[in-house]
Amino acid sequence: MGRGKWEPWHNLDEFQQQMERLFIEARNAKHKLAVSGYVWAPLADVQETPQAIIVQVELPGIRPEQVVVELVDGDLVVRGERPFDRCEAEDPSYIIMERAHGTFARRFALPPGVDGEAITADLAEGLLTVVVPKCCAKSPARFTLIVE
Repeated sequence: MGRGKWEPWHNLDEFQQQMERLFIEARNAKHKLAVSGYVWAPLADVQETPQAIIVQVELPGIRPEQVVVELVDGDLVVRGERPFDRCEAEDPSYIIMERAHGTFARRFALPPGVDGEAITADLAEGLLTVVVPKCCAKSPARFTLIVE
């Protein structure tokens, strides 16, 4: 068994390079965030029935005119904005601030065979329910066999 001399600063250069990379990535991510704006993603459930895809999105405190539901490149997109509720008191100090405000967006990939023209959406009691009907399967063509 060989004995080597322990060098406490042996890997310091590698550690410094890793830290510099981390700071560069963080700076770039911060820049991208500032350019694109803050977007939060509300919680959602997606269900499939034989007749439709049903998407439910939690949007408490949001009015229907603050929500856009659209089909983009075959995906269902739910987006909008929850404005920041200003306190009536002068210059409040928050102790806890957990509710998300600002722009929100969710995108859901839809399977082929849905009817994008018949999508319905309903916002009630803070729950947005979007129903995307499936296209009806066409029955196979029937041929009459004539035997002569």
